[in-house]
Amino acid sequence: MNVLMIGQLPKEAGGNYTTGAAKVVYELSKQSVEGVTVYTFATNTSESSAQKICSFPNQYVGYKMSIIGMLKDVFCHPVRTWREWKHYIKIDHQNPFRYAFYKSNIRRAIELTQPELIHLHGIGVVSPAKFAIEERRIPLLLTCHGIFYRGEASDVKGRDRYMGNLPFCDYFTGLTNDARNEFTDILGVPPTKYTIIPNGVDTTKFYYSKEWRSKIRQEMNTDDSTIVFLTVASLQERKGQLAFLKILEQLDIDYQYWLIGQGPDKEAINEFISNYRLDGKVKLIGYRNSDELFKYYSAADIYAHPSWKEGQALSEIEAYATGLRTIVNKAVAGTLVDNADNSRQYCVVDFDDVRIDEIKDWLKSNDVARFSRANYDWQCVADMYAKCYEKVCFERTRKISLTDDLS
Repeated sequence: MNVLMIGQLPKEAGGNYTTGAAKVVYELSKQSVEGVTVYTFATNTSESSAQKICSFPNQYVGYKMSIIGMLKDVFCHPVRTWREWKHYIKIDHQNPFRYAFYKSNIRRAIELTQPELIHLHGIGVVSPAKFAIEERRIPLLLTCHGIFYRGEASDVKGRDRYMGNLPFCDYFTGLTNDARNEFTDILGVPPTKYTIIPNGVDTTKFYYSKEWRSKIRQEMNTDDSTIVFLTVASLQERKGQLAFLKILEQLDIDYQYWLIGQGPDKEAINEFISNYRLDGKVKLIGYRNSDELFKYYSAADIYAHPSWKEGQALSEIEAYATGLRTIVNKAVAGTLVDNADNSRQYCVVDFDDVRIDEIKDWLKSNDVARFSRANYDWQCVADMYAKCYEKVCFERTRKISLTDDLS
């Protein structure tokens, strides 16, 4: 089975910017599943950059300037092109030239790879992919990396983009338990039309190292008895580091809070540190390359996931893979990679009604030896998607067969 993934690639793979979704696309593109050949068209990567990272022909396809193809659509199919551009403007609320550019390049990728299924990463590429298919009977699978339309009447653009493009798709996947409710209650997608497949982690890069635990704690002047909390995220209000720090100050325990990342909340956090004389307890580590992160996860005792809003945080999955237990803001408990009801792994905290004694009891209850976890390795996730591909193609073939019989 040939599958064409459409999404972004991170900078390390030739993309001109990096997002969480881009990292997911790249990791999935590197996996191998028997019977499935995955090709990737990257909307943010030039063709020359894409070709440099291919391990087989057209594994990665980038964009090319395709003025001739776009003009051909306009002159040879003016009515169809007008309808497509109208959709780009009124439904997608996007520049029609940009989306026509996407369509032209996706059509080229389809011709190069001859897919039996197209796997879309993000609502923004649905309509150009659908229009690029033209008369071909290729099913569309859409993975939503967070559903950001919440059903508000004021969010006209969000409503248009989701409700206007979802009918183009044959099947959907979401990342978290929260996505189940979002698909059903907000988007009106029946449970038979979607499945939940979480993001993953490269377990060759993220694992528990006793050796590095000792080394990093020595570098950070941290005693063995000190409980180290760690958050890996940009420093901003939505990520909740400052709110969590205010909770830590109420615990009255021997702790350190390490923050890896940069962002606009750095000044406010530093002001809090200064006001409460926490110089030795709160350590802003700054940016660290992903190849180094396992060392800090290994050195920590508890992962702090205090975000107020998430799709699904890759850092939480990385922490999980290195054997860390997690304190999580109740607001995002439905986005966790494992079941939030697992009290050994998670302590769910209502940040609007903090119960200090319950947090202390949970911290004391650690009776499980630290070990690495591999059950969410990217290969496992790729296997889940392969089963989903088979299901979608089978249903599509059955539907086409029934339609042909009736006609």
